[in-house]
Amino acid sequence: MHPKEDFRSAATPEFLAFLEEDIHQEPKPLTRAPIRGGVQIAFWSLRTYIVIMLIMVAIGFTRGIH
Repeated sequence: MHPKEDFRSAATPEFLAFLEEDIHQEPKPLTRAPIRGGVQIAFWSLRTYIVIMLIMVAIGFTRGIH
């Protein structure tokens, strides 16, 4: 087996230094990206489609009860 493929080998000092530095970092806060243009139109179209489909299912269900 090639030495780089041996995952059981001891951690190198460089890796341990990186790990020690990386552990103490705070995560960056996430922010929402503004939705603009065509994406906003697509989202509103999808919402409208869902509402229309729910109305059609409700109408079909009420007519099917009789």
